[in-house]
Amino acid sequence: MTITIFSGTSGLNNIVDPTRLKLDFDTGMVELAEAVNVTIDQTGRISRRPGAALISLGSFHSMFCDGGDCFVIQERTSDAAIMQLGTDHTLTGVRSSLPKSLTMGWCQVGLKTYYSNTSVNGVIESSISSAWSAQSHVGADTTRNFSGPPLGDQLAFFSGRMWIVNEKFVFYSEPFALGKYDLSRCFLSYGTDVMMFKPVTTGVFVSDSDRTYFIEGTDPKEFRQRVVLDCPAHKYSAAIGYIDGAEFGMDGAGPCAVWSCDKGLCVGTAAGELMVITKDKLLYPTGSRGASVFYDSTVINTVE
Repeated sequence: MTITIFSGTSGLNNIVDPTRLKLDFDTGMVELAEAVNVTIDQTGRISRRPGAALISLGSFHSMFCDGGDCFVIQERTSDAAIMQLGTDHTLTGVRSSLPKSLTMGWCQVGLKTYYSNTSVNGVIESSISSAWSAQSHVGADTTRNFSGPPLGDQLAFFSGRMWIVNEKFVFYSEPFALGKYDLSRCFLSYGTDVMMFKPVTTGVFVSDSDRTYFIEGTDPKEFRQRVVLDCPAHKYSAAIGYIDGAEFGMDGAGPCAVWSCDKGLCVGTAAGELMVITKDKLLYPTGSRGASVFYDSTVINTVE
């Protein structure tokens, strides 16, 4: 009788006692108690992660790319700067003299990249930064008071509006007028700071500092909100873009949002359903911030 000791792995499991990890003697597939700097493909094959190449010395954060230009914040001796990362890995300055140590929020709409932190904002087009200007009211007379965009550190474009997160508030623009805001009326308010605002097809996954909600609808006047998880998202952990739910065995789920929380890696479907896909195998570390990126069909998630 032949017993296959090892042919591959079904992945990491840090919940059960290591002595109780599964070993299938027919297939040779095993669970791992620890995995460091390795990747596991869909067949269970383990390989070392590709190495890293140094592009530039320095302190960087808030990197952004949504299929177009790539930008990153560089912390320098006396200021911070927006740098554009070229396809040849060279860095080119876009805007300097920014306050230091502030996380930047980004959102690409067409060929323009909007950016904001709690101190400055702007718009980048063709590698040139300009002011994110207020738009004048055009139309019937109104008693409403409009202004330019408020500051905030998270941005999202949804249902023709720009949404800006600032502490406990999420302000939204007039439809298709991304520089026109009625700050006294057009906002969502939460009891604690907003950790995440991530749109999907039929609504938005939003998290304050206590729990995660799904807001169903595309018109703020008709929003319907429900709790989907009694755990807040890690701030900044929502991945840019979306991944097909079929990658997680959720056929027909369509493009899904991905983020992390203390319960694990979360997947939010286009229909507003939420699954913590790692809950049976991974005990996540407690954290307040995170980051997630897609690499082909793989999600890479870190927790701070």
